[in-house]
Amino acid sequence: RDLTPAAMGGKDAGKKSKENGGKTSTDESLGMSSTERILRRIHDLYEKGLVHSDGTEKDGGSVGILEIASDPLLRLTDVHKPRKKVNVMIIGNHSAGKSSFINWYIGEDVQTTGVAIETRGFTYVTSGRKRETLKGDATFAFYDHIDGLAQFKGITENVFTEISTSKSKNFSCVDLLDSPGLVDGEMEYPFDVVESIVWLADHVDMILCFFDPIGQALCKRTMTAVERLNERHAEKLHYYMSKADQVEKEHDRQRVLIQITQNLAGRIKNSHAFKLPTIYLPRDGASSSQANIPNALEEVCEDVDKAIRLTVQKNLTTMKDDCAKILKSIDDAHDLDARRRKENNARAVKGWAFTFVGWCVASVLAYVALCETFAFGPVTATVKNHLLPFARQRDHDVLEATLEAFLPDVDSTTGLMKKRWLGVPHGGAYAMLLLAGVLGFVEYVKRATWKFEPTMTKRDAKRMAGYRAYVQELGKVREELYREYFKGLSADRD
Repeated sequence: RDLTPAAMGGKDAGKKSKENGGKTSTDESLGMSSTERILRRIHDLYEKGLVHSDGTEKDGGSVGILEIASDPLLRLTDVHKPRKKVNVMIIGNHSAGKSSFINWYIGEDVQTTGVAIETRGFTYVTSGRKRETLKGDATFAFYDHIDGLAQFKGITENVFTEISTSKSKNFSCVDLLDSPGLVDGEMEYPFDVVESIVWLADHVDMILCFFDPIGQALCKRTMTAVERLNERHAEKLHYYMSKADQVEKEHDRQRVLIQITQNLAGRIKNSHAFKLPTIYLPRDGASSSQANIPNALEEVCEDVDKAIRLTVQKNLTTMKDDCAKILKSIDDAHDLDARRRKENNARAVKGWAFTFVGWCVASVLAYVALCETFAFGPVTATVKNHLLPFARQRDHDVLEATLEAFLPDVDSTTGLMKKRWLGVPHGGAYAMLLLAGVLGFVEYVKRATWKFEPTMTKRDAKRMAGYRAYVQELGKVREELYREYFKGLSADRD
C-alpha cells in the first residue's frame, strides 16, 4: 500500500478530516486520563496507524499495524489488536452483591439488584457516549472477540451490554462483566453456566470472586467454578467476602471467613498467599459498630487500577514485540526474495541447457525421419527420376548433394540398396521412437525447470521499505507513550 498523501486522498482529504473531526477528537482527549489515552492510542496504532493529536491521520495515508501484518508478503497471523479496556469479570453466588458493586463503581444504577435472582445471563457494562442497551447478537458484534461464546446452547439470548456515560473512577478504562448468580438445588440455567464462565475467563484480565456471608457462599456451583478457574487462571482471581456489614459481630465474621477459607483451600493454587478481605458498600445511616468493620472496598478499586496499569505495560510490550515481528518478517521476505532470485537464475541456466539439448534431439529426430522418408520406395523413385535430374540440369549443386545424402546407398555389385541402422530391420523406426521419447522427456524436464518462484516487484520492495521506516517510527511513538505513562505515574504519586 502506498503511504503517500496522494494515495489516500491528498491534502484535501486530510484537511476535510481535520475540519470535521479534529475539534471533537481533541475535546475528547482532554477529558481522558493518561492511561486511557495510552490504551486508546495503542488501539488506534493497530487499527488506523499514526494519527495527530486531533485524530487525523499523519500525511493522510497511515496504515495500522494489523494491516501491515496481514500484507501478503508478510502474513503474520499471530499479531492481534490489544483491547483498549481492561476486562473484569465478577463471579459469585446469588445475592453476593456483584450487580450492586458495579452500580457503585460506575455511580449509576444500570444493573438490577435485589434478593431475587436478578441476573441470569452475562452483562457487559462499558462506558460510551450515550446510554444504550445491546442484546444478544448486538453484543457479539460489539465484542467480536467473544464470538466463540455462542457455541453454548441458549446463551445468545442471555448476553447483554449496558453502555453508560459515567466517568466515575477509572470506568472509562474498564469493561465490567456481571455473571449469573450461582445457586444449587433445582435452579435451572438456560445454558451451561460454569463452562461459560470458564470460557470467558480466557478473555478477561481480572476475575473478582465475591462470597456472600449470609447466602449460599459455599454452594457447589460456586466452588466448582472457582476450582475450574484455578486450573488455568489462578493469577487472575481475587477473592472477597462481600456484604460484610450484614454480619456485625466480629466472631461471626471470623467464623464465616474460616468456613469459606477451609472450603477453598483444596480448590485453589498458591493457597499460602490466599487473601479474603471483607468488603461492603457504603450506605447512609450506618451504625457505629458497622463503621468499625474492616472494608477493603478501596483495595478492590486499587486492584482494578493495578490491572489497568499492567495492561498498559503489557500492551506497550505487545506493540514492541509485534513491531519486532514485522521487521523480522520484512527481513525474511527480502532473504526469501534473494534466495528465489538466485534459484530462478539457476533454473534459467538449466532451462536454456535443456532447451539446447531439446533442439539437438529434435534435429537428430528430423534427420532420421528424412532418411526413413527417402528410403521409402515411391519417394526414392521420385527423387532419382525427377528431383536429381532437375538439380543437375539447373546446376543446383547444394540441392543435389543434399538429396544424394538422404538417399540410401546402393551396392555397386548387386545394384541393391545397402541396409542402414547396422542391419537392424526397421531400425529407423526404432530410432525415431527412441528419439521421440527422449525429446518428450527433455521437454517435460525443461518445462518443470522453467517454472520460476514469484519474486518482489519494484512496487513490493518500495512497500516493504515504507513499512520498515514506518514501523521504526512506531518505535519512537512507543517511547513517547512510555514517557507519558511514567509522567502519569509521577503525577499520581504527587
